[in-house]
Amino acid sequence: MPTILSRFDMIFIIKDHHDHDRDMTLARHVMNVHLSAQTQTEGVEGEVTLATFKKYIAYARTKCGPRLSPAAAEKLKNRYVVMRSGAREHERESAKRPSIPITVRQLEAVVRIAESLAKMKLQAVAGEEEVDEALRLFQVSTLDAAMSGSLSGVEGFTSQEDQEMISRVEKQLKRRFAIGSQVSEHSIVQDFTKQKYPEHAIYKVLQLMLRRGELQHRMQRKVLYRVK
Repeated sequence: MPTILSRFDMIFIIKDHHDHDRDMTLARHVMNVHLSAQTQTEGVEGEVTLATFKKYIAYARTKCGPRLSPAAAEKLKNRYVVMRSGAREHERESAKRPSIPITVRQLEAVVRIAESLAKMKLQAVAGEEEVDEALRLFQVSTLDAAMSGSLSGVEGFTSQEDQEMISRVEKQLKRRFAIGSQVSEHSIVQDFTKQKYPEHAIYKVLQLMLRRGELQHRMQRKVLYRVK
């Protein structure tokens, strides 16, 4: 899992399904919002004014620092063990490693979510109710995305199949592209695609080797030079 994305406590996969009626409704709504914004002169207040809401958030941030109750901590510990077991079982059944391993980092993420839920209520302690909701949110976001394979193809994530393909392409490329030689990038891509290698894997390998300093671009980035 990429370092930067591992810092997010919840990852939701949003898919864009094309539907004419839904697209028309959404487009009409966006246009109405912009048209009404041109004629609207006064802001519409809700049940809580914006100023009060800002004060509430500021107070919660500075004055409220909830921690897990012993009962909530025990429940979360047991659920973490179950999640780890479920991840291992899924890996055995599917013969695939999940995009996101269930580690202590994910346990800490659920703790932060539970404590944040308690902070929203200005509670001093995050109880079992907050832990249950935190686990539910983690399940329907990051965990479901990892187990379903929905993160395959997302920037920063590489499925096991893609990783194996990238490894094969890199070995083949290094075997045929000697150190100190140079060749057109277009020729490399064309040659490997003729051998039924997927184009995205070829470009991924080239990017990795360029980043590691094994390749260099020359002649206005049209030619690749093998450094090491």
